[in-house]
Amino acid sequence: MLIGRDIALARSHTDRLDAHSTGQDPGGAGHDGSDASGLDTALLDQMPEAVVVCSLDAVCVHVNPMMERHLGRPRQDALGRVLWELNSEWTERAFQERFHQVARTGEASELECHSAAQDRWFVMRLFRVHARVVLTSREITAEKKQEATLRALYDEMRRAQRHAAFLAQASEVLASSLEHDLILQRMAHLAVPILADACSVDLPTPDGQVRRAAVAFSKPELAAPAHDFQTRFPIRLEDPGGIGKVLRTGITEFTPDFAATLAASRGGDPVYRQAVEALGISAFIIVPLISRGRVLGALTLLNSESRRRYTEADVRLAEDLARRAATSLDNGRLYTEAQEAVRARDSFLSVASHELNTPLTSLTLNIQALRRDMEPRAGGAASPEALSAKVVAVQRQVSRLSSLVRELLDVSRITAGRLRLEREDLDLAALTREVVPRFSEDLARAGCELRLDARGPATGHWDRLRLEQVLQNLLSNAIKYGRGRPIEVRVEADDARAWLTVKDQGVGIPPEGHARLFQRFERLASERHYGGLGLGLWIVKQIVDAMEGRIRVESEPGQGSTFTVELPRQRA
Repeated sequence: MLIGRDIALARSHTDRLDAHSTGQDPGGAGHDGSDASGLDTALLDQMPEAVVVCSLDAVCVHVNPMMERHLGRPRQDALGRVLWELNSEWTERAFQERFHQVARTGEASELECHSAAQDRWFVMRLFRVHARVVLTSREITAEKKQEATLRALYDEMRRAQRHAAFLAQASEVLASSLEHDLILQRMAHLAVPILADACSVDLPTPDGQVRRAAVAFSKPELAAPAHDFQTRFPIRLEDPGGIGKVLRTGITEFTPDFAATLAASRGGDPVYRQAVEALGISAFIIVPLISRGRVLGALTLLNSESRRRYTEADVRLAEDLARRAATSLDNGRLYTEAQEAVRARDSFLSVASHELNTPLTSLTLNIQALRRDMEPRAGGAASPEALSAKVVAVQRQVSRLSSLVRELLDVSRITAGRLRLEREDLDLAALTREVVPRFSEDLARAGCELRLDARGPATGHWDRLRLEQVLQNLLSNAIKYGRGRPIEVRVEADDARAWLTVKDQGVGIPPEGHARLFQRFERLASERHYGGLGLGLWIVKQIVDAMEGRIRVESEPGQGSTFTVELPRQRA
């Protein structure tokens, strides 16, 4: 309709132009709305579109006021000039070919033009009327912006639908198991290739290392180079960027153009740079897996061959996925811990019943023997020496029962947060010299020689009874596992700290058992060969922690163990 109207108006104007050129113009040269040459401009000048009329060889013969404003120059400067000299956007070869095609065939043509400098859009129409080619131009910037807004809204809606569908599928996958590594492996495979060309999940370990729990690739042949890269450049928690930083800080890291930042990676290490370039990584997103304020791991999405461009929407999707994975991972961890707690409880109840029953059985037998010895009989009463030996045995079993009950009470107090310290000024060296002789009978029975170096003084502000308990538990542990071998006890101090060291030459502890050694109910040796509830060292650590100190162990299998307690001499 617009083309038809433009053609009709232009044809009317051109008919008058032709009539004027043949002397048949009914209005003549003085007609209202004509210019000095007698060219009628009234109709075209009233059109809302910008209009320029050209000869078939593209020479301008008329420019209306709207086109004059569009060109930004007086119309007199345009008349008589070739069309593409008036506007740089008309110098394009495609536009000129379109003009000549209309001039030659008479078929109307329409095209859109974008002015990049002004960010404006125009729709232009070319059509021929008699021996003239008319160009009309109408600005459609508002329509284009509205169209772009609607398209963006539609794209965002479609993206949101895809993301929601993906997260729904992810939730189903993550809820299908409570096994840590299985959950993470399924998540990694779910993300490839929908979100990335490669996906990995890395977890921090208690010893400060980083373990890769899951990995997936869009192409199997990418696995070997990635493994080689991981071996050459292991992840470290202290790394200034990348996975290590995300695990340490819990903050997402997003690099949409990795090539631009690669030069500064690892301090500009050229070997590292070449290795990364060989993998072809173009962009990455690393998001933390956080649950209840704790960083459980890091999810990494990598782009390489697909060359897709990550946006903030992809970051938000990755963070949503990480939140779901962290919740699932935390649930799996809690489930595993609950199972382990049930097993530890059952094991503890079994061991506790055995440990409590052993001294009770011995105590019962000794009391029965005492009763028999004290009854009148034909052979006369038992000798005082025999009675004394049985009384000593009874005392030993009662002491053992008291120790077991005290440990159970300590567990209850510590777990409930009711471990109270009665601090006083005391000398650790003197306390050690006082406590060690109490173990002379146990040392003799175990065949252990004790070497004491506690010349002191090593004074501090501590709880006497609790320090006695620490020393008693460490000595009992050394006697139990270092039977038949010498034991060394040493006390040292400087201006700020004091140390208590107990060293045995017993069975020793493997390195993987060091972290578990101070856990509750933990037993690294079989209860068939070594008694106890598995609480002694846990209680020691709780007491030392309460006194703002620390305890460490040095041990190797078959080389014995050295426990060192370090205490501040004054409260922090």
